[in-house]
Amino acid sequence: MKLIIKLTTMLLFISITGCGEQDKQAKASDPVVLKTQLEALDKAKQVERMLQDAVVQQRKTIDESTHSQGQ
Repeated sequence: MKLIIKLTTMLLFISITGCGEQDKQAKASDPVVLKTQLEALDKAKQVERMLQDAVVQQRKTIDESTHSQGQ
């Protein structure tokens, strides 16, 4: 019975200690990760704007060609 209590106590201590160190490491790298994610988001927004502009231009071209053929 004492062995089970000792093992349980040791496992609990190890798990608590291990989790605390991982949290510290994650918090230390948060600004770098956040900056990288924000840069990726900005690039994605730029690509989206370019695609939207291309769609608008393509629609104008289609409309112009459709209207000129009908006249």
